[in-house]
Amino acid sequence: MRRFLLILSLTVLAVSQLQAQGSSHHPIPISRQGFHDNIDKEQAAAAKFDGKADDLVKVSDDQTINLQVTNALLKEVDDMQQEIEDNDALDHRLKVKYLSGIYMLLKDYNQKRARRNIDPEEAPAMVQAYRNMMHADIKGQSILPYIQHLSYEGSEKLIEAFQDNPGYKEAKGQVFTKYAFNNLETVMPKLAEYMNYPGIDSIIAAVARKYPNQILTYATSFTPMANVIKRNQDPIVQTIVRIGQSPQSTKILAFIDEILAGSTTVEKLEGIVDNDYQYYKQMVKSTIALQKLKNEGKNPFGLKAMMENMQAKSLLYIRDVNDLHEEPAPVRFASVKAFTPEELYYLIINGQEELYTSSYTNHNNAGLYDQMMIRMKPPRGDSLLMMVNFDRFKKFIAMAAGFNTLDNFLKSMAPENSNYLMQKYVQNLEKTEDLEDAVDVANSFGSIRDEKLLEFLRSEVKKNLAYVKKHNDKRGTVIYQLLSSLFETESKDENDSSKATDMASKLQLPPINFVSSAALESDSGRIYQQVFFYGDKDGQESYASFMTNFPGADWRISKNKYWTTITSTKGKPTTIFANLPTDEPADKEAIQKLSEYLDEHDIHPTIFIHRGHSYHINTTLDNLQSSAKIVVLGSCGGYHNLATVLEKSPEAHIISSKQVGTRFVNEPIIHTLEDQVRAGKNVDWVIMWAQLTKRFAGDARNKDLFSDYVPPHKNLGAIFIKAYKQIMKDEKK
Repeated sequence: MRRFLLILSLTVLAVSQLQAQGSSHHPIPISRQGFHDNIDKEQAAAAKFDGKADDLVKVSDDQTINLQVTNALLKEVDDMQQEIEDNDALDHRLKVKYLSGIYMLLKDYNQKRARRNIDPEEAPAMVQAYRNMMHADIKGQSILPYIQHLSYEGSEKLIEAFQDNPGYKEAKGQVFTKYAFNNLETVMPKLAEYMNYPGIDSIIAAVARKYPNQILTYATSFTPMANVIKRNQDPIVQTIVRIGQSPQSTKILAFIDEILAGSTTVEKLEGIVDNDYQYYKQMVKSTIALQKLKNEGKNPFGLKAMMENMQAKSLLYIRDVNDLHEEPAPVRFASVKAFTPEELYYLIINGQEELYTSSYTNHNNAGLYDQMMIRMKPPRGDSLLMMVNFDRFKKFIAMAAGFNTLDNFLKSMAPENSNYLMQKYVQNLEKTEDLEDAVDVANSFGSIRDEKLLEFLRSEVKKNLAYVKKHNDKRGTVIYQLLSSLFETESKDENDSSKATDMASKLQLPPINFVSSAALESDSGRIYQQVFFYGDKDGQESYASFMTNFPGADWRISKNKYWTTITSTKGKPTTIFANLPTDEPADKEAIQKLSEYLDEHDIHPTIFIHRGHSYHINTTLDNLQSSAKIVVLGSCGGYHNLATVLEKSPEAHIISSKQVGTRFVNEPIIHTLEDQVRAGKNVDWVIMWAQLTKRFAGDARNKDLFSDYVPPHKNLGAIFIKAYKQIMKDEKK
């Protein structure tokens, strides 16, 4: 292999020497020298990608592949440059055209490789395809045959040098098709420039099967795309078009499977969806049927839309119950008085991020869980799960563990059934698209207090670990190895600091029980924070209360149209930016203006605090910076929120709540955090949580609410996600 590389290097050197000596090759005129220089720079960049300027383009651990890629990007590209210059049939314009195409090829390849958006081993095929297309173009022939075997990433820019080629339009359509079928979720906005391409109907039909709501949106719009969709003869697309003619189309779309099956009609559904309870009742019934189809290996088209619609409706009921938390039970739970056990089950699993503990269960047995069990005749949990076809039962089990009703639920069924259920709870975690089920298992372990059940779960995790290892399932091995390590460390009879240190060491993570003061500082030594408030009544009250925490003796406060700036006058230099909770939707503008200011002034907060309901959380997460080291989710900490935070800010320590947050807990947490920050101390979660536990011990009103908050060193779900991402990152390297 070294001999081949030596020959390759000598060949390149010989070509260079011949050019320098004025060989039979045409000299490069100064008018085109710049194009050659640009190509040379991209070649050098490709070779130096691994940090070594050794004329070897390393893309793999396989040296043969490295040599093939090196030969393509260095020798073959050099050959093409010379071929272009030596071809007397080409005028200056055409030579510039083909040299520019080579430059575009190399630059696009390097950029995509840097972002991991291309398989770097595709380089030889790309260079060969370009050469073939160039030869075809010179002869006036179509470039189309030469892109067939390239990926979208490899062919996207390659064809742009040949825009006047007779095959360009068809080639562009074919390249786009490669993209479309791999990106069905995001392809619709890009279809406008391909409306007359023959493959557009098949793309729209494919989108309809996975994302029917997108087809509905475009079919009911006043755009040319609406006509393209309406002329499509695919039966599913036509059914969506028919649904789009109804004023209740967004509610009816979720029932597309039943409409296609002929078991209901648009007209019949129009009479149901106007009534809140009848609509919810029908969604539960239909979801159970769709889940049965899914369990049978089928792929219901409307399941995603159904789940989204049902969650939106469920949250309206849950917020109603939550808002009446100080009212007597008959008043508080009046809106769900007629609900069946199955309907209550779906309220629960759709309300994970907003349910108050007292809405879920309370001492009067009036909570949603309590009533779900009471209304079952007989009250057996296994029978309930069978009725709902085990739809999201892992989510339900995790919530039961978090709200301390798992023992009650499991004891409602025969022991052999409860054991079987918990076996299923920890099985097949490797087969899911995301980590949600695995994170639920991790979180629930931190909530279960039954030692026999904990030991059973530990044993089942180990069995599953052995199974995935035997079948060489890398993803499964990582998931179950992490869970096993988490569970073993968490079960040790040690103090929280020792457990956290052991866990971080075992999972090869930075410290999880504290954030150093130095990590929070900017380059200037100042600590920046950003706090998000929203314009509803709760947000305005939270802001007013928050501002009472900054006495004039210790802080200086200034305000403009959009935000308040709070600056410490004593202790560690600290600046807090809090947007004003202006009336909705102006609150979003205030957040945007503040974020723009921070960007313009190169300010990167390390502490981010969300103050608002869960339906505002996406705006906060959209404005989160990668600099975040501490993130306080003042509303909730569901899986998707944890995952989003850690995707944007991999080093973040997350404080979250199992339920909707309250300012009566948020503010003592924030106040304690500010004291540690301003004192220039490490933020030690174990010490801080001990202080807060003592503080709330005598607070009968808020003690239980505080117990639902999870500190970073106890947030097993977030720790699991961090460790998983780190391991998979190392595996990729």
